[in-house]
Amino acid sequence: MKLSHTLAALVLSSSFMYAAPATLATVNGKAITTNDANTFVSKAMGGMSYDKLDAKMKRQVVEQLVNQELIKAQVAKSGIQNTAAFKAQYAAIKNDLAVDMWMKQQMAKISVTDKEAQTFYDANKDKMKQGDKIVPFEAAKKEITQFIKLEKFKALMNKTTDTLRKSSKVEIKL
Repeated sequence: MKLSHTLAALVLSSSFMYAAPATLATVNGKAITTNDANTFVSKAMGGMSYDKLDAKMKRQVVEQLVNQELIKAQVAKSGIQNTAAFKAQYAAIKNDLAVDMWMKQQMAKISVTDKEAQTFYDANKDKMKQGDKIVPFEAAKKEITQFIKLEKFKALMNKTTDTLRKSSKVEIKL
């Protein structure tokens, strides 16, 4: 009997953890939830969450989200999204975003070994100074690794564009 009460309590408490987000406001029937507020706060104040704000700040966040929803509705009514100018800018942004995401994927594939970082450190020890003192390898390792990764990325992008140029018809008309 005691086990069944414990299990029931565990199930009940876990269901609260996965409960639907609370509705903080509605705008023309559309709910603004704690998830919306958390996303907004996280973007605005990196790493912060809505729950950690004081009551005044929470109110300001909700008011801002309400205003955004009202503006979004007005934009939708205006028809601006159907104009040629909007569609052209949207296509450009969409393509730029795709390129950015692809480049991040390529960067994520690049690795730098500890040996590579150590070799770079040893070859550039004269530049690894802070004042008159040489910065220890462990203290410089992260920056060295990032530098090498960026250099590898540049080389990869140069190789990629060179290959693409060779297989494409490029005409520069200056």
